[in-house]
Amino acid sequence: MLFFSIKNAFRKKLISILAAVGVGFGLMLVFVIGAFTAGVSSQFQDSLTRTLGIINVTEKLQQGPDSHLPLTLPQELQETPNVGEYILSYNVETQTPDYFAIDYWNNLSTFGDRLFLKGLNSSIDNTWGGATTKIIEGRNFEPNQNETIIDSRLVDITDFPSTLGNTLTINLDLSGNKTAILTIVGIYEQEDTGAPSFVPRDYYIYTDMQTTWNLLGIAGEESQIYTLISLRFNVQGHEDTDKFVERINDYSEEDGYAPVYITAFSLATFLQNIEDTFSIFDSFTAILSFIVVLSGGMAIIVTQLMSVSSRMKEFAILKSTGWEKSSYIQGCNL
Repeated sequence: MLFFSIKNAFRKKLISILAAVGVGFGLMLVFVIGAFTAGVSSQFQDSLTRTLGIINVTEKLQQGPDSHLPLTLPQELQETPNVGEYILSYNVETQTPDYFAIDYWNNLSTFGDRLFLKGLNSSIDNTWGGATTKIIEGRNFEPNQNETIIDSRLVDITDFPSTLGNTLTINLDLSGNKTAILTIVGIYEQEDTGAPSFVPRDYYIYTDMQTTWNLLGIAGEESQIYTLISLRFNVQGHEDTDKFVERINDYSEEDGYAPVYITAFSLATFLQNIEDTFSIFDSFTAILSFIVVLSGGMAIIVTQLMSVSSRMKEFAILKSTGWEKSSYIQGCNL
């Protein structure tokens, strides 16, 4: 039986070819999925390492430009019991409303990409190691000079001039009647997330904090505020980070920062949850690989057995019609 299986494995060529092609496509799909998840998982692991110990603070139930934090809050956070003494450094930023840069959204590479203008305190951001410390071309912005530094990824994907010396027009009202001009003086390095190209991305351009407040004032928006405060702690894992998140949120609920209420959260915890999901997905991929190989192997074996069984029936018919044993064995070998 084994001899005939080997000799007649591909006698039924169409079935054999389809089985082989099916196994090949199945294994290729598994390998592609595995490679993709491994790459994304590696990117998330890198992001997890970089964000470990960093806690972001916004106004409770508010995000982005809708978050209004008082300028005194960084000091209050440093005075928070069982929190402040563990803070290594902090950073602050003020994000402008979406309409400030919305005219450029359609000039980015992917549908859903967005561009935002944020204000930074250069000295605080320098201590933090933020965008102002990652200038790869040009220089940093000067205070009150309407200057900006832009994301390095914008240089290759925009449909508008985004090199040094070019200007960006910022809307100061929804109709676009009031505008301001910012001059590009620097490009800061920003690594991509590693997500597929069709996934929308957010891009940021930065100017000094006072310029941002001036533009907000002209636009009739609330100024002299922060929209986000970032805190860096020396921790061993995301569990330690979660403890500080809980302490800050509990202190806020106890009116510790009244009249403002805040929400603290950690990107490291979010990324860790995603990483755990990918680990489960990797296990699923391994099981899927085993099933594909097993089912493909069974398909080939069944095809061989069917071919051998059919050939043996032919031999029986030939023998019944008077063929000698040596004749049909010779015919099989040929």
